[in-house]
Amino acid sequence: MKPKLSLIRCPIHGSVYLNDRELKLIDSPFLQRLRHISQLGFASFVFPGAVHTRFSHSIGSIHLAGLVFDQLGRNPYSPLPEYYSDESLDYFRQILRLSALLHDIGHPPFSHAAESLLPQISKLETPIFASVKTDRQATHEDFSHMIIHYLAEDQKILTPNEAEDIISILSKNQKPTVRMLDKNGNPSIYPLLCQLINGEIDVDRMDYLLRDSYFAGVPYGKYDLERLINSFSCSLEEKSRQFLLTIDGEGVPSYEAFLLARVHMFYQIYFHKSLGAYRHYLIEAFNKKEINYRIDGTIDNFLNLTETRLMEEFRANRHKKWSGKIFNRIPAKGLIRVYEGEPERLTILNRVDKLLRKHSIETILAHSSNQYSSQLDNGKTDQETILVVEKEFGKTMVKPLADRSSLLGRREKLIEIYQLYVHREDYERAIELIDGELNP
Repeated sequence: MKPKLSLIRCPIHGSVYLNDRELKLIDSPFLQRLRHISQLGFASFVFPGAVHTRFSHSIGSIHLAGLVFDQLGRNPYSPLPEYYSDESLDYFRQILRLSALLHDIGHPPFSHAAESLLPQISKLETPIFASVKTDRQATHEDFSHMIIHYLAEDQKILTPNEAEDIISILSKNQKPTVRMLDKNGNPSIYPLLCQLINGEIDVDRMDYLLRDSYFAGVPYGKYDLERLINSFSCSLEEKSRQFLLTIDGEGVPSYEAFLLARVHMFYQIYFHKSLGAYRHYLIEAFNKKEINYRIDGTIDNFLNLTETRLMEEFRANRHKKWSGKIFNRIPAKGLIRVYEGEPERLTILNRVDKLLRKHSIETILAHSSNQYSSQLDNGKTDQETILVVEKEFGKTMVKPLADRSSLLGRREKLIEIYQLYVHREDYERAIELIDGELNP
């Protein structure tokens, strides 16, 4: 008899079904905190509808994780049932879903905008980083690992082995358990599960592109989700004895639409011309100690890290320089926006920056970048490689995705933007200086 499932309605995916343990995790204060962490940080200052949260994104991600895993077993090309028992496949499916549910659990307020405000990793209230030799700055992924460990060791919602496997998928730096590696000597499913959580076509991206596009009210992030998932299978890479994500040849256009949707969302939404300045405001408000708000790395402190509380601090300190600009939503004035592959314009940006600072005009320089694609046409197959399977002359042929897509090349490319701003009150003077000294 199958266990009873709970139903949640999602505006992007419709019905999302959850088992009792997944629901228990969702009801924990750690997942509930994500109701108060916006998915797009300051983007709602520009796109009023973009007030959706990391909580709803996590629900969408667990739903897609289940759909994708089920598709892998259903596709006639998939070899998984030949190597794993139903019990093992059920375990892998559950770990994949839990990894998707918990992948964003460590995000600070305003998501990536506050990443630079996190403490050193030695401050985190967990033993899992005891062996770290360099006391580097913690990331939101480190906070996620701390919380997942806490959910197992203190809350007992996860088993220690489940927590270890989930963290290994999210980080790729921690080794999975023997069960995940399969003690019977079967090929490893672990790289495949990593690809589905933080790879080129992962459930995180598959959800946030559609969700962010929907709530921002723009068309850029749309792609054919159903066709993309239906193209999924996996292949055994014989040399490394590991399973890798595979799409059928007719699914390549669906992948390309997905890749372009992501690129367009970065240019139009995630790296929007107004948002770099707001991220600067947030950092300065912290650095100048305008607000009474700290991130100390403890569990109790983390549960109080919500945007509601932070916005109250900005409201209370709205008479101060940086807090006031955030609370009153005062954007900086952009002077120049430079894209990757524009070295001449980047030189101009640096000249303008130097000129304005020379005349005591405060500038804000924002740099935003992200990877274009992890797939390179370099003749190598590794844990990041996505494969394409198709029939040629009656034979099944498998080749790297980069061999089949005209959007992929031999060299690394970045989605990258530099932006230079001045405060609104300095804009007219800045333009006069630029026109007088750089454009005589």
